[in-house]
Amino acid sequence: MPDEETQAAPPKGGLPIKTLAAVAVVVIIEAVVIIGVFMLNSGPEQVAADELATDVVAMAEQPAELLVIAEKFQNTRTGRAYLYDTEVYIVCKSKFLGTLESRLETNRAQISSDLAFLFRRAEPSFLLEPDLSTLRRQIHAVLDSRLGKDEDSGKSYIDEVLIPKCTQFRSDG
Repeated sequence: MPDEETQAAPPKGGLPIKTLAAVAVVVIIEAVVIIGVFMLNSGPEQVAADELATDVVAMAEQPAELLVIAEKFQNTRTGRAYLYDTEVYIVCKSKFLGTLESRLETNRAQISSDLAFLFRRAEPSFLLEPDLSTLRRQIHAVLDSRLGKDEDSGKSYIDEVLIPKCTQFRSDG
């Protein structure tokens, strides 16, 4: 009967110590291996920027200023003769700079004549505007007609017309 009691008794519900110990040993070994691999590798190589490498497309889109004309123009619309010592620049994308320089050189006399005509027929109020917006808009139109437009996009080569100097001088005694 003693055999029947042992067979009928349920097994004890203790923790499986051997299984827990085996799992703990495996986890510790994995941790040691991972730490060892990271210690042997000294990390990623240092990255050095290449100073000569530039984004060509971004450089082509950078704005550039180009002197169109620096001249004195006359206006007599008020009944008195005034000279306007003027400088006109255009702002364009760097990729168009060579094209515009050659076209400006080719059409220099025509552009000078067109701008002189603009100044001669300009209303005195246009020449006294603080930002010269009317004059800049008219010059932009003249330059677009003389220099043409971009063949690919059909847009103007010129982003903006700048008139940093437009000083009025009385020229009649």
